[in-house]
Amino acid sequence: MRFAYLVTEGPHDVEAIGRVLKLYGIKRVEKLEDLNPIWITLIPKTFPPDGNLLKRVPIPVFFQNEQYSIAVHAVGGITKLVKRLRLTLLNVIDKEENNDKPFSIGIFADADSREAIKCCDQISESLCEIESLPELKIPGEVKVLGNKRIGIHVFPNNKNIGTLDDALLECAEVVYPDLLKAVDSYIETIDEVYRKKWGISDQSKVRLGCIANVLRPGKSNQVSIQDNEWISEKTMQVSLVSELNKFINDLILN
Repeated sequence: MRFAYLVTEGPHDVEAIGRVLKLYGIKRVEKLEDLNPIWITLIPKTFPPDGNLLKRVPIPVFFQNEQYSIAVHAVGGITKLVKRLRLTLLNVIDKEENNDKPFSIGIFADADSREAIKCCDQISESLCEIESLPELKIPGEVKVLGNKRIGIHVFPNNKNIGTLDDALLECAEVVYPDLLKAVDSYIETIDEVYRKKWGISDQSKVRLGCIANVLRPGKSNQVSIQDNEWISEKTMQVSLVSELNKFINDLILN
């Protein structure tokens, strides 16, 4: 069995990755009894975390079939990616009893307003503090070190500025073109008093959220990615999805 630990910025990334894995028959683990025991140390033993009832329980989402067991961990921001990876290397991946097991290690982040290469450089500089990992300078490239594979994927496509939301909106042009057109017409009517409060990536979130709520009123963007056809057989040829699919294949499946 090949194991994979993927660390991401947020829950939207987890669901996008999960949709790609689902296409290969790798499904979400729902019951603890079905989870490979190698991941047990990643499951918190106490609640609430740090005594804070409002804090999200820091547990990965697990995906598994007979060949692969994968933990996808949303950590809340780019500055926390390497810190969380270091802890997992110490407590799971590099433990003596697991040294002979094949592991894939993936880091997922948004380029935001930078080129993907600059985002990758920022993460790579922090990774240099972990001696067991190779230097990673090219987003989307997977390196092999012994029984480990490791790579950095930068949304939307390992090249351009932007986020996962930009990739999903390109998918909407394929699967929900009528809704996308209607949403864009609606957004143009929104008064500037509201629009001026939006950050650099908020318009993409608004567009995504409007479509998600039409598909099912009250549904969050995160759940819509999991349930609807943003990432599906219909959109696998969209360049941004194709890039994500290729990275996951190179990192884990091939």
